[in-house]
Amino acid sequence: MNWEIIYHKDVNNDLESVGPSAARRIMQAIDEKLTRAPEKFGAPLSNNLKNFRKLRIGDFRVVYQVFNKKVIVFVLAVGPRRDKEIYRSASKRI
Repeated sequence: MNWEIIYHKDVNNDLESVGPSAARRIMQAIDEKLTRAPEKFGAPLSNNLKNFRKLRIGDFRVVYQVFNKKVIVFVLAVGPRRDKEIYRSASKRI
């Protein structure tokens, strides 16, 4: 079963900011992992992002939410982990 991926409107800007090489790696990981088994590959987050999960791709993180009844994965944010910047960005979008 393949999961449908829906992206937050700002994810395209996130991908542009990480550069073309990293963006390709991130999109490939989303295609290979989140479309097939989003709960298997990502780890749960806590606090104000407790309903979300993170997928680690090198120094980058993808913050996403799984909707089991609809077979949908909602990608909220993509970016570098440094100083937990990605989690602050994600928190502002919910």
